[in-house]
Amino acid sequence: MNYRKALDNPGQFMQATWGSPERCPCRAEIEALASKWAALNPDYKSLLDAKGSCSRAIGEARRSGDDTTLLKQQMADISRQLGALESQRKALEQQLAALVADGEPEQAEPVPVRFQPASGTQPVADAIRIRLAQAADADRWDQFVSSHPRASLYHHYGWRDLIQRSFGHETLYWLAEDDAGHIVGVLPMVRLASRLFGDFAVSLPYFNYGGVLTTTSEARAHLLDAATHYAQTNSLSHLELREMSAAGDWPTRTDKASMILALPDSVEALDAQIGSKVRAQIRQARRHRHQVAIGGKELLDAFYRVFATNMRDLGTPVYSKQFFANILDTWKDQATLVVIHAPQPVAAAFLLGYRDMMEIPWASTLRTANAMNMNMLLYWEVLAHTVQQGFRFFDFGRSTIDAGTYQFKKQWGARPFQHHWHYWLPAGAELPKLTPDNAKYRLAINVWRRLPVAVTTAVGPHIVKYLP
Repeated sequence: MNYRKALDNPGQFMQATWGSPERCPCRAEIEALASKWAALNPDYKSLLDAKGSCSRAIGEARRSGDDTTLLKQQMADISRQLGALESQRKALEQQLAALVADGEPEQAEPVPVRFQPASGTQPVADAIRIRLAQAADADRWDQFVSSHPRASLYHHYGWRDLIQRSFGHETLYWLAEDDAGHIVGVLPMVRLASRLFGDFAVSLPYFNYGGVLTTTSEARAHLLDAATHYAQTNSLSHLELREMSAAGDWPTRTDKASMILALPDSVEALDAQIGSKVRAQIRQARRHRHQVAIGGKELLDAFYRVFATNMRDLGTPVYSKQFFANILDTWKDQATLVVIHAPQPVAAAFLLGYRDMMEIPWASTLRTANAMNMNMLLYWEVLAHTVQQGFRFFDFGRSTIDAGTYQFKKQWGARPFQHHWHYWLPAGAELPKLTPDNAKYRLAINVWRRLPVAVTTAVGPHIVKYLP
């Protein structure tokens, strides 16, 4: 459990653990500890900032060939003060742990590792070097990502070439190295530049996850400095980091959530878990003649036929079929297609599995099949397959909180995990509004819905490549 975050936000911690602060049996004691914690924070943050500044100064001095003796003495003094404060903070954490052990509910709901709050950082070397990764760094980059508990599949280096081949965008893959040349952080970003939607960079567009991945707070600060400098130098309108936890003081959007379902060990247990209302809709769909196909690239044509039609009906430009083909080629062991025929393809899903979680980044059902509840049958087949493959969690994808898709996913028992999309903006700029909810796109959406699918599949990929 991350007691540091709990001490930073005691009310939120008690809400998540006991259902409300009022139900917490040790509320007064937790609030008292949080007050002591807050009193230490200004000095702690000031020392961290000083350590970061000193680290950068040492790096600059080394590059210039200057003597670093005094700077190293200053770093040692700062580290001693930080150590003393850290001891006080650790004592407060231990006191909170003892309180929670006495009053914690018997069983906490499981949480995917990469959605759990970070539990502190490792010590950092005197200096950190930031540079853009090259192809020769790919293996080391992936080794770092694979070893990091909070990494997503989208942090892996393979997406860089895939996005370049699929969309032709400039990719900016920054890495942070310590004095010994070890990677201590990565930041994958993609620049999207167009006359229609502007010039900006996202980590990572087209997908739900991305952002900075580091072992130290100093490395994160250096990576963000590099990205910000690039944005300012190239007059970008904004930077967007798609992360799952609050971090730093950048403006943040929190209106989206990933809907995650903890899975049982068997399909029989899953059937019992989903509830009678959902089971009834699945039974209704099974009355219709249908076949379920689960596989890979051989199902791409069927998947794309359903997906492209559904995207047209929603008024959304569609990705090219080649984009999905590139994913299937690059991530053969992670990607799966599921298609339901009745008797023609009527529902389809694209799955990506990573570590203990299966994700469904794209799913579509033809409107003509909605009356048959084929969307419910599709999700059942996907969930059953996920359980059979041994995954512990299923990611229904992101939704606007309390919107229709949010409620649809919630009925399966999915639990929301809030997104924190962080933005760097030039002075005076507002948060971007590149969403279908933006009124300025309403007319275009209505027109798009009336176009033939052949037109939308020809034109759509040239538009959607610039939409993050």
